[in-house]
Amino acid sequence: MWNGPRYAVEAFDISRTALDERPEVHLRLRPTDYYTFLAAQQLDRRLPGGGTPRSRYLDPDHPLRAPAFLQCSFAANVAVVTADDMLVVSRRSDRVRMAPGVWNSSVNEGLSRHIDSAGRNAPDLYAVARRGMREELSLEPNEYSLVLLAFVLDVDKRHWSAHFYARLRTLTREGVQARMSRGVADRWEHQATEFVPFRPADVTRYVLSADRIHRWAPLAPALFHLALVHVHGRTAVERAQAQVVRRL
Repeated sequence: MWNGPRYAVEAFDISRTALDERPEVHLRLRPTDYYTFLAAQQLDRRLPGGGTPRSRYLDPDHPLRAPAFLQCSFAANVAVVTADDMLVVSRRSDRVRMAPGVWNSSVNEGLSRHIDSAGRNAPDLYAVARRGMREELSLEPNEYSLVLLAFVLDVDKRHWSAHFYARLRTLTREGVQARMSRGVADRWEHQATEFVPFRPADVTRYVLSADRIHRWAPLAPALFHLALVHVHGRTAVERAQAQVVRRL
């Protein structure tokens, strides 16, 4: 482990533009570091004066209200779908510090103050997602389209995420495998990569399979669900998910 500059989420506000009423999100970030993030993960540790950080600082009825020093994690998570409609799923390496060995999104890239800051400008979340695509899958921006789906908060660990959907223009499953076999900058972060047909029933069965239902990074299932809704529509996705759950 090494300490590095990161961002903490100080405020998150949702509004609309004045005339056309388009949704508008405002994120206020402040400086923090990786060791503060590690300390903030100990939310249920007993404090000398009694209670825990969770009971002292967090209100379960108001999940968006939390001190910035407990919200030191913000990442871009990307659901990547190949040109032949295969969802890329990654398993985190046993060597990473946080959540080793769990199944996760196609790409997960944490927001870095050192890498993602451009002078006095705010970090570009799309650029963070593209950096993750390049470092974890060796994919360049001209090879895919990228859509922001949602902002998501894991209320248990206070992890924030910008969820993205990426569609590869020409690369198929075999193309992605061949590309990765020639070298990936951050290959050490993952120990396995699998491909799932990007259909609501197939993805739902995969997420709920007995060998991994309890081995998911918290934000990954939500990402896959939103990506499916973006492509197939909410009604079709929810109908397929309900059928899979009934059979299980």
